[in-house]
Amino acid sequence: MDISPHKVKAGRPRAGTEHERHALMLEQALELFMLEGVSQTSVARIANVCGVSTRTIYERFDNKYALLIAAIKHMVEKDVSAMVQIDNLSNQTLHQVLTDIGRFMLNRVLEPRMLSFFKIGVAEASHLPELARAMKAVGPERIHQMLSDIFSFYAAKNMLPTLDFKRAAESYCELLIAAPRQKALFGVLGADWDAEAHLAFVVNLFLHGLHGMEPANAVK
Repeated sequence: MDISPHKVKAGRPRAGTEHERHALMLEQALELFMLEGVSQTSVARIANVCGVSTRTIYERFDNKYALLIAAIKHMVEKDVSAMVQIDNLSNQTLHQVLTDIGRFMLNRVLEPRMLSFFKIGVAEASHLPELARAMKAVGPERIHQMLSDIFSFYAAKNMLPTLDFKRAAESYCELLIAAPRQKALFGVLGADWDAEAHLAFVVNLFLHGLHGMEPANAVK
């Protein structure tokens, strides 16, 4: 989904199934929310860009916030589908799977539009706590569940000890994303920042801990 910084393409597809048209509407609506902010994006504006009537939108969603949640859920499910298909789990080590998924996630959250949307979300969530909780449920919590399922898969094959997989998933995401995103938001993520080195360090730290890491990887 490519977003121009100045314009969102308008109009519904002339062909395709109802499911495809609905998906496109969600994607176009999310583009608007990302570009203009939630409070600044009206249902009428969304309808105009999507080439539908406001009545059509209200027939499907109670309000623009319900549409936003549906749009985020659609985006996350597409991302989850892409991540779980990166590699055949049965033929890969957990190290490789976490590296591939981590690379996908890191690239995604550091996209300029995603950083902009994160800023908007933080600013507006304080005024709409119920919306913030709903966004968390269809966003981060869905990613955490995907990773938890992957950890369970490896544990069932005796390739990973049984532990609190949901908490492990949350920890992996925090290690991977929190610091780079924070620096990017404040404009202090240097041009020389090495994403691959960060990813390798996080995966090794997560899987082995400081005591289990190779000396060369323990300190950078």
